[in-house]
Amino acid sequence: AILVSACLDAGHAFSLAPSIPPRTRSFGCGDGRTASLAPPLTSSRGTTKGASAARGVRFMMQADAVLDAHIKIDEEYPGLRKVHSTPDIYLVDDLLTPEECDSIIDRAGGKDMQVSPVAYSGWTEDAGLFARLLPIGALPQVNTMMNNGDEPLVIAATALAIWGGLSAVFWAGAYLWAEQRRKELQALRTSTSTTLDGEGLGDGALVRKAEKLLASSWREFEAPTVIRYEPGQVLAPHFDANRGAQVEDANRGGQTLATLLVYLNEVEKGGKTAFGRLGPLEVDPQKGQGLLFFPASADGEFDERVEHEGCRAEDEKWIARIWRHERRVEPPFGLKDGYKW
Repeated sequence: AILVSACLDAGHAFSLAPSIPPRTRSFGCGDGRTASLAPPLTSSRGTTKGASAARGVRFMMQADAVLDAHIKIDEEYPGLRKVHSTPDIYLVDDLLTPEECDSIIDRAGGKDMQVSPVAYSGWTEDAGLFARLLPIGALPQVNTMMNNGDEPLVIAATALAIWGGLSAVFWAGAYLWAEQRRKELQALRTSTSTTLDGEGLGDGALVRKAEKLLASSWREFEAPTVIRYEPGQVLAPHFDANRGAQVEDANRGGQTLATLLVYLNEVEKGGKTAFGRLGPLEVDPQKGQGLLFFPASADGEFDERVEHEGCRAEDEKWIARIWRHERRVEPPFGLKDGYKW
């Protein structure tokens, strides 16, 4: 399947569809539906099917071990507790004080919050795949010319012309298709958002505490993003990492290695964050509580297991988020040079 992505908030990509079939898939948000796409692993001992299943299990375990090697964090951080292993997901009780939460909402609410934009991301992976197939289009003509004994230079020139024409058509079509996908995906992301400079009471505290918790520098953070969901709004299942990050996110620090969310207000009903492939695992919004997970390994390997979604809220819901990248996130995506809180 083609990887389809949407761009959130300050423009960073999140993927709305996996490019690899999931081993298991449970639907989140408490709807009670479950579905498994994995083949059964039970069979008679000693049969070929049993051996293949065993090899499959070993392969998946090895793959999980690679993905589980996320960035180092402060395991002794106050209030930190693990709620899921493989992949690791943590909650942080009282990460922010009520005053710090209110400060973030006040600062964000005083800005011009915009509808979170979307854009097709992961295009380098998909386009590269199809671009590598373009020369195949010239093969029938080249084969005919070779059989006719045409000159090698003539054959080469013809093949190049055919490839150039196909390339032009391909890139024009890819642009139009990406624009159409962007329009379709916009309906899936209707929240409003803005970024803060990390110099207020609440957003400054979030940056400082994220540095300690993630054992990282603010230089590797995107600026704190504040997102508001109106009653009834949702966020479709998605990923925070990007398979094409090394190219597409080169100007914003590369791959997203950690996501730190903080719930800024109490939501009486709904508004959960659900990890549909993990049970699903659901997290209820609690004011000041942090949620930490790892969209990719420390080496930047994309982790499809942490697909997640924002469930429908009956009340207004506010969250703040910091993304930790592989390297320095330059302004305007990151905090300003010489940042101090």
